[in-house]
Amino acid sequence: MIKINTPAELKKYFDLPDEAIKFMNDLTPATENGRYTFSPDCYVNVMNCDTKEDLTANMEAHDNFVDVQYVIEGEEKIVYANREGLTLATPYNPDKDVLFFVGVPGEVVCNKAGEAAVLYPAEAHLPGRAVNAPMTIKKAVMKVRYKA
Repeated sequence: MIKINTPAELKKYFDLPDEAIKFMNDLTPATENGRYTFSPDCYVNVMNCDTKEDLTANMEAHDNFVDVQYVIEGEEKIVYANREGLTLATPYNPDKDVLFFVGVPGEVVCNKAGEAAVLYPAEAHLPGRAVNAPMTIKKAVMKVRYKA
């Protein structure tokens, strides 16, 4: 997991289209929810969600895409752990590039507006957790094709 404080930092780790970085820089609470595609290897889902206190829900992981979990408004806690050795809860769905593991205590990263966590395929993660109290947040999840 890598924590970043500005979308421009993503250029250190990924070869991203300039318009994707500009889009992330320009995100505001008024940005329409939905999927924004920049290339076959890069897209962003913008959404509102309610954070939860439950830390025992199943953790998600992806085989083909890195997640960049970026908070636009509010704050979010993400629990993450190396998926090696975790118990599989739901097998891999190739159409959605997702599989789920039984939730376990793990490392924690907290993001406030303007901050993001970069989570690689080896890292199962449980986003959308409450930092202090549940709240509605606005976030963007950039998906970047993983190339080992």
